[in-house]
Amino acid sequence: MTRPPTFDENTMIALHPRARRVLLPLLLCAVGSLALSAQAAPTTTPAAPSLAKVQALISSASHGRATAQSIFAGPGGLTGAVVTYKDAPNAPPSVIWVNDDASALLVGKLIGPKGEDLDKQAAQKVGLLLAPAQALAAAALPATHSIMAGSKGPVLTVFIDPNCIFCHMLYQQLEPLIAKGALRARYVLVAVVKRSSFDKAAAILSAKNPAAALQQDQAAFDPKTEEGGIKPDTAPTKAVTDRISANNALMSKAGGDGTPMLLFCSKDGSVQQLEGMPRDVNTLLAEMTSGPAPACGG
Repeated sequence: MTRPPTFDENTMIALHPRARRVLLPLLLCAVGSLALSAQAAPTTTPAAPSLAKVQALISSASHGRATAQSIFAGPGGLTGAVVTYKDAPNAPPSVIWVNDDASALLVGKLIGPKGEDLDKQAAQKVGLLLAPAQALAAAALPATHSIMAGSKGPVLTVFIDPNCIFCHMLYQQLEPLIAKGALRARYVLVAVVKRSSFDKAAAILSAKNPAAALQQDQAAFDPKTEEGGIKPDTAPTKAVTDRISANNALMSKAGGDGTPMLLFCSKDGSVQQLEGMPRDVNTLLAEMTSGPAPACGG
């Protein structure tokens, strides 16, 4: 899995490309210990705060270093704000939450009653992140140079890093299911775990037989050092480096925080996205379906 991002706390400059998830605690440092205090239930539903009022709070909390670009209605009377950061102009916008009278910011991940990531759902709603169906459609395009393993069954799309030990564990568990035609795996190569990941991903994609190269990487994987077994390509072509960078960007745009990231079509007709090693691949397989979209194996 990827290591947690780090920050320069004096400048709020993110040192990791997917740092938007943890920028919120910096706002807390700017205003001390802000919290939503317990209040008596109002007799009437208060009007949602205006963009100007939300911006005033965010500007004060960040000492003028954060800007609310837009607002939208959130769950439980909260207001969501799409925020950019002056000290990190190249960082993607993030979603933060404001209480009903714009007197406090809600710091931390917002989780729904069934464990849903409401932060991610909101980011998808306002277009900051790709919805799972959009991410799956993009991952299935020829431009990703994905590697398809198997010829029968529903398709599980896996964003895989050559040095990711959990990807390796998943790869091993999928092999027998692929061999008996229970499913197919679409492997999208990314490089996010270690410095050597990029050159190893390049070696796989540059090989005459990328599927065999991926198999070689996994067969010689060293669990102790968490290193894939393929020899790095230290002089990849620009086309290959551009492809890996684009795959990294696709995973980030889909909200992926680490590998493996999984996409699949479920029997309820939706596209599901999971991050990390699934608890049980057979349970996962039981939730999958083949069609009708080509990305699902239809």
